[in-house]
Amino acid sequence: MRSISFITLRLFSPILLLGLFVPAFSQGLNTWVGGTPGMENEWNCPRNWSASRVPNDLSDVFIPDVSTGSRANPEIHNGVQEVHSLFLDSNATLEIGPQATLVVMSEVVAIYPEDLKTEGLLLKWDEDLQKPGNDLARLGAVKEGKCRPCQFR
Repeated sequence: MRSISFITLRLFSPILLLGLFVPAFSQGLNTWVGGTPGMENEWNCPRNWSASRVPNDLSDVFIPDVSTGSRANPEIHNGVQEVHSLFLDSNATLEIGPQATLVVMSEVVAIYPEDLKTEGLLLKWDEDLQKPGNDLARLGAVKEGKCRPCQFR
């Protein structure tokens, strides 16, 4: 009986571990909620996000209209942030400070582009600017011009 438990444990423990770690690396929607006391507008505060974590390059970010809720629009003050995609709802705003960069890997959708207040940089990752076989870190790619400024039509 003991050997069956040991074999079962050895067989299923990798599956259990995989189940714990896969969600941490999978792409998913992360919606801005804002309003954390003392950090109401802070992008880097995990409690300001529906997934309770700061978005990363695998996150599809949705910034809703918060005028009837927390009234706290997101602000990125400094550093480089990366997201998979960015969608701004009507009447939603996003502020990117002069010392900040937001890199979007896929698409940027803003119903009213003027709601993007960018003193810093909003860049879209551009696969065409990469050299074949080049495995640069994304931050390095930003510094080396592998991104293009977002343009709205």
